[in-house]
Amino acid sequence: MTTDGGVRATSWPTTPEKSGLPARAAAPTPPRQLVIGLEALRVALADTRFELPLRGADDAVGTASSLASQIEDYLIPRLSRPETPPLLVIGGSTGGGKSTLLNTLVGEPVSPAGVLRPTTRSPVLVCHPDDFGTFLIGGPLPSLPRSADGRRGSIRVLESDAVPRGLALVDAPDVDSVESENRQLAGRLLAAADLWIFVTTAARYADALPWDLLRAAVARGASVAVVLSRVNHLAHATVSTHLRELLRDEGLGAAPLFVIEQSTLDERGLLAEQAVRSLRMWTTRLSETPAQRLRIVRQTLTGALASISDRVDVLADATRAQRETVATLRSSIGSIFSAADAKLRSGIADGVLFRGDVVGRWQEYAGNGGLAAILEARSGKGSGTLTGQSSIRASRVRAGLVGGVVRLFTSVADEAAAELLGGWRKTPPGTAAAEPLGDRASTDAAKNAEEAARAWLDGIDGSAGAGPAGGGGRRAAALPIAIAAALEDGTLPVGREVDIAGGTVTLSAELLAEVFEDDEVRAAAHVARADLLGRLSAALAAEQRRYTARLDQLEPAAGTVDRLRDAVRHIDRHRGEVAALFAEPAPTGPSGPSESSEPPAETTNALASMLATLPEPNLDLRPGASADDGPVDEAPAQKGEAATVESVTTEVPAPEEGR
Repeated sequence: MTTDGGVRATSWPTTPEKSGLPARAAAPTPPRQLVIGLEALRVALADTRFELPLRGADDAVGTASSLASQIEDYLIPRLSRPETPPLLVIGGSTGGGKSTLLNTLVGEPVSPAGVLRPTTRSPVLVCHPDDFGTFLIGGPLPSLPRSADGRRGSIRVLESDAVPRGLALVDAPDVDSVESENRQLAGRLLAAADLWIFVTTAARYADALPWDLLRAAVARGASVAVVLSRVNHLAHATVSTHLRELLRDEGLGAAPLFVIEQSTLDERGLLAEQAVRSLRMWTTRLSETPAQRLRIVRQTLTGALASISDRVDVLADATRAQRETVATLRSSIGSIFSAADAKLRSGIADGVLFRGDVVGRWQEYAGNGGLAAILEARSGKGSGTLTGQSSIRASRVRAGLVGGVVRLFTSVADEAAAELLGGWRKTPPGTAAAEPLGDRASTDAAKNAEEAARAWLDGIDGSAGAGPAGGGGRRAAALPIAIAAALEDGTLPVGREVDIAGGTVTLSAELLAEVFEDDEVRAAAHVARADLLGRLSAALAAEQRRYTARLDQLEPAAGTVDRLRDAVRHIDRHRGEVAALFAEPAPTGPSGPSESSEPPAETTNALASMLATLPEPNLDLRPGASADDGPVDEAPAQKGEAATVESVTTEVPAPEEGR
């Protein structure tokens, strides 16, 4: 700390002992069961998904995010270290004068203020030197690094004698900042506050954004004070009365309201002291005794815990709606792909694989030695091995069969995709689910079908004793098995004249029957067809998994609703631990300590010691006390600019507890 009582930012040690601060008394024992319930809820929140554009989904996303952040940034840290002083966060819209307000309360320009936006990129926390170590190594927002230079993504921690011992002031980024990172950080800070000091202006107090935030405060059980700045002197009564009516309508009628008229900034960019006197008096009274500070924390903490059940109800309903919608979309997948599998089987049974150029290739093969090799092998006059041109012609027949399989499969898969995705796209949720899937089968469909067909033919070669796929030495008996498997049930391949043993022979039905109605060929063909159907069914199942996997990405995990509700029940059972942790002792009688009694600095943050010795103080400023309502200009007034600063008489009640 500077010798003149100013603000100091230092390179800090990592422990209170090394910071030069007095040793702290033992902290109260954290409420273990309540923390366990909050941890369980945090895990359950991570499983929530609201991907489909259903009614209420956007609100559910915001609720889940804000609740998870509040658990991580405020509830668990606050319960784990209940002795941490209250955090008063100054938040609001762009140009409300938040930084100027903090600077004036501290007495030095510690947070940037000006007309360029955003002015506050990193939050600034200012506390009394006795509390410096506490906020350096702990407190709310434990995941947010502390820094001395205010680097992005950190919170700058400063100490000042101007801040009452036992609380901290934070200047948050704009809630409507043009930078999303700043908006998110502002939301986290407000959710981590023990008390909101919400700053708005006479020009913007009726805007939607301030009221959205204040409603969120009520929903979260936050304690709230409101500052209305840049108020024209002539409009003071009208504007302040209207704002009070609006606050009352939103359940914040008892919230302290401070009004600041347009004012002149001094050479350091600060407001005149009289402009913030009522606010300074109020914050000082809040920090006067441990019991006073205790009430702030208990009020917001109790309200936040009480709000969890309703917020989880919203998430549970939205989660259930997401799962039901996914189930509806999923229900059509099975029937459509069952029909697709039936089309594959029907197509093969109808002989679609033995059509077109496959027939010509087969005739060329059979009429140029292929069929002769089969018959000669059966009579014992040949080896039954295809060589030379016969092997090449057989390969062409095989390629034709592979092509037929690919055409059949992709046609069926495309039809299934078109039917399924077309049905999905009849509703907005289905359209969102279908969006990355295109309009046809996957790009792997043809490749998978080709691999299935080649594996099928290789299996036939293996059963006929053939050599490796693609080699010269294929067994003559293998191809008729494949052809027989591809034929329409009860038919024979088309015949023509062929050379057998030096003579010309017509491939009559009898001759073809001799080859294709052989018991061994028929049995092998039956096995081969079953093998082909199995392989194509597997490839079709891979296509089906493409759609089920997409829905898996969108669907909240099974049991999410039960886990959410189980966690809430556990929290509700143990909410009484807060009352025990922050219980205020009954007055000790005439001989007890006076309201002004304050334990030594060594025990400032040890609630267990403080509460045992202090009676309950009065938070309210008495009606009729002189107060200058409020903070700052929407855009800070230029140094030396002529303006008026009002002084009003007002009652400033205790911070309003959100319902």
